[in-house]
Amino acid sequence: MTIEAKMQEISAGLDFLEPMQKIEYLIDISKKAESLPEKYKTESNKVSGCASATWLIIKEGQNGVVINTDSEAAIVKGLLQLLEKSFNEHTKEEIIAVNGQAVLDTIGLGGSITNRRMNGFASAIEMVQRKLKENLI
Repeated sequence: MTIEAKMQEISAGLDFLEPMQKIEYLIDISKKAESLPEKYKTESNKVSGCASATWLIIKEGQNGVVINTDSEAAIVKGLLQLLEKSFNEHTKEEIIAVNGQAVLDTIGLGGSITNRRMNGFASAIEMVQRKLKENLI
């Protein structure tokens, strides 16, 4: 399944929810998500541009890139879970080709998330794409 198809699938699941229910959904999936081990919560893994402390690591997996994320803010952590679901097990080229500014709109959260959180989410996507372009994984 392509990244676009995964994002459309997420969108279809969120379509029937009201904006506040979407926020509750993000909080719920953040509670179920695994946290990054403390050893990965370093400055080099920290996402700049996020109001809350947020980290991501990227590695090569057997079936493509694997991204693991964490944040001290539940909503951001939930958003990052959607990023993982969309990007994991895709190639560097596929991930780099994604329009990072359009991801939240594509998955149906563009009007539900504050600008601060949208900027932080966009910063996480930019960090992933930059590290992949620079072969920093």
